[in-house]
Amino acid sequence: MTDLTTLELSAFTPLVGETFRVKVESGEMDLVLHEANALGMAVREGGAFSLIFLNSEEEQLAQQLFTLHHPALGDLQLLLVPLGPLGEAMAYEAVFT
Repeated sequence: MTDLTTLELSAFTPLVGETFRVKVESGEMDLVLHEANALGMAVREGGAFSLIFLNSEEEQLAQQLFTLHHPALGDLQLLLVPLGPLGEAMAYEAVFT
């Protein structure tokens, strides 16, 4: 599992538009990294930032911890918060502070 305390926004910005696999009860589904945004001040060394993921599948995710996988980053355990529909997809946010 990747150490989230060492991750910085720069690890995610080149991955915008790429697919992350998320483990769900029914198996796996795809989430596309739609945005990677800097946030203000942070206590964490890597700075504060948020990630917005989109899911166009029928199944919607509840707010909880999920394990996401990307070949460049490995497995990440992130708290995903549903934001609501964005176009034809459902948006989820993970915040690093």
